[in-house]
Amino acid sequence: MNCPNCRAEYSDQAGVCEFCGQVFKQNSEEIPPALPGLEPNSPPPIPDFSPPVPVSFESDNPYASSDSSTYGSPQLLAHDVPNHLHLSIIAAVLTLCCCCIPFGIVPVIFSTQVKSKLAIGDYAGAQSTSDNAKLWAWICIGVALSLFVVNMMMRLATQL
Repeated sequence: MNCPNCRAEYSDQAGVCEFCGQVFKQNSEEIPPALPGLEPNSPPPIPDFSPPVPVSFESDNPYASSDSSTYGSPQLLAHDVPNHLHLSIIAAVLTLCCCCIPFGIVPVIFSTQVKSKLAIGDYAGAQSTSDNAKLWAWICIGVALSLFVVNMMMRLATQL
């Protein structure tokens, strides 16, 4: 059967429409509307998705900040995720010097994925990828420096 309010299909045993909340009467032909003021055969109202309009601005510029204490400081967006590309490049160069070339590519790949994930709106994925880029960059730097120290120790040991 179809709901008389929103025209969605429902089973005969259902007492309430899953989509609009219309209450069904099992033994009566008359079905009251789900929302007050709506007729049973009228379509459901369309919700208003427009953004709220601010009451007033202190200036004609809608981008002007009303709080003077933040003047001059950069305003970061809630979804501004760092990509740690500079740290990843440093890690790649250090691992290149220590003969671990494929190991240094991992943080660079993670760093380049952050911007594309932000572009499609995957903010949690972008934050996770940013964290992975930072983690792998520090791991690469640590491994490269430890290999450098071991190499220097081995050279000193062979000279003695």
